[in-house]
Amino acid sequence: MGTQTCNESEGNHEQKQVKPTASRNSLIAWLKDLMPKRWEMVVIVLTIAPMAGFTIMNPYQQTLRAKLDCGALCVGSMTSVSSALGLFGSPLVGALSDHLGRRFALALGALASALSMVILAFASSLFWLWLSVIPGALLAHNFTIAKAVVADLVAPGERAGVLGKLGLAAGFGFMVGPLVHPFVHTHMQAAATATVLNLVAFLAVFQLPSKASGSPSADAGKKTPWESVFFTVYDSVKEVFVLAFAAPACARVILFLRFGLSMGFHIFFTLLTTLLKERFHFQPKDYSNYFAFIGLMYAISQLLSRSIINRFDKDQTKLVVFCVLLLGGGRYVTAQTHTPAVLYSALSLTVMALGIVNTSISATVTRISSSNNVGGLMGVLDTSEKLAGVIGPSIGGALYAYHPFSPVVVVVAVYSLLAAMVFYLYPLYVVPATDQEKEDKEKKE
Repeated sequence: MGTQTCNESEGNHEQKQVKPTASRNSLIAWLKDLMPKRWEMVVIVLTIAPMAGFTIMNPYQQTLRAKLDCGALCVGSMTSVSSALGLFGSPLVGALSDHLGRRFALALGALASALSMVILAFASSLFWLWLSVIPGALLAHNFTIAKAVVADLVAPGERAGVLGKLGLAAGFGFMVGPLVHPFVHTHMQAAATATVLNLVAFLAVFQLPSKASGSPSADAGKKTPWESVFFTVYDSVKEVFVLAFAAPACARVILFLRFGLSMGFHIFFTLLTTLLKERFHFQPKDYSNYFAFIGLMYAISQLLSRSIINRFDKDQTKLVVFCVLLLGGGRYVTAQTHTPAVLYSALSLTVMALGIVNTSISATVTRISSSNNVGGLMGVLDTSEKLAGVIGPSIGGALYAYHPFSPVVVVVAVYSLLAAMVFYLYPLYVVPATDQEKEDKEKKE
């Protein structure tokens, strides 16, 4: 017995020694997976550069708009035009990448972003300010093409990890502006810095492996890029209206919710831009801190969203209603306050609520859709957001021109209607659909 006990204790001691070694090996393996490969570093640079350029230049762009008397209606119209160009530009660049290769599309996007910055650097009138919108909005869609590069080079089971690195890179790019701001003091310096970053991205494109050239699809030889763009945009917009009227009720509820949230955001954003400029007298440093704060709050919302959403399980009704009402209340407080501390407090709540409700919607979509059509539904929701980006800013600018407080009234009304819709229709259509999806999965298993 004594010998057996001794042997058992020795065995237990050996197991205790093995565990730290196993844990250490797991940590090393995790760190190796986290470290990007060379081509991943290139794609990360292509992701960070345009985001960083935007956050460096945007504060000075706001000052330039004020100098050129570009008011709420002007800003709203400019944002709508940018969104409309993006609606056509994204499939255009995608088609070009299929026909002429990923490298060509990425290089074109980097040069387009650089050209927009150069035009902004020398813009001395509203004409040049409008002209600066075109190259970037139409041709700079490198984040989308970067995802296509990942699909070309990474096995399906490993794509989620690489795409996660791109998401972190995009978040870091959004934080570059405040970091660089102490070294950038003028509009011209900001434009030059942003231009150089995009030219670095242009050079980095040629470091991608040749396999990332993109392979022509079966229809590539049958359609020109322009034909592909036309049919892609037409089919995407058509799917939104088809889903709005012919899809199952649960999908229609989600569609109207996402479209309404996007409309509320874009209508209010036009007003917010004016408030920051005229009421709080934001300077470039203030805009940099503002963007950094927004990025930080959204990142926190993503860290918290998983645990919060899991608490409500399949019935997200109360969570979504609370978030939508919080958005409406936060927008109202933001429009009313004259105190920076209250402004940032309201912004923190609205950004957190927006991040959580967006994640909740995405999780719900995966529950009400089968694996065969979840991508299609996600794509339709994305198109509906782009349509809201085309319509909403112009409506916001027109409302502000009619009366400065009218955008707030409309936005609060929109959020109130959305909350009422979710409260009554989520339990009626969406929750039962998640139950049915769960039953279908159990039957398959």
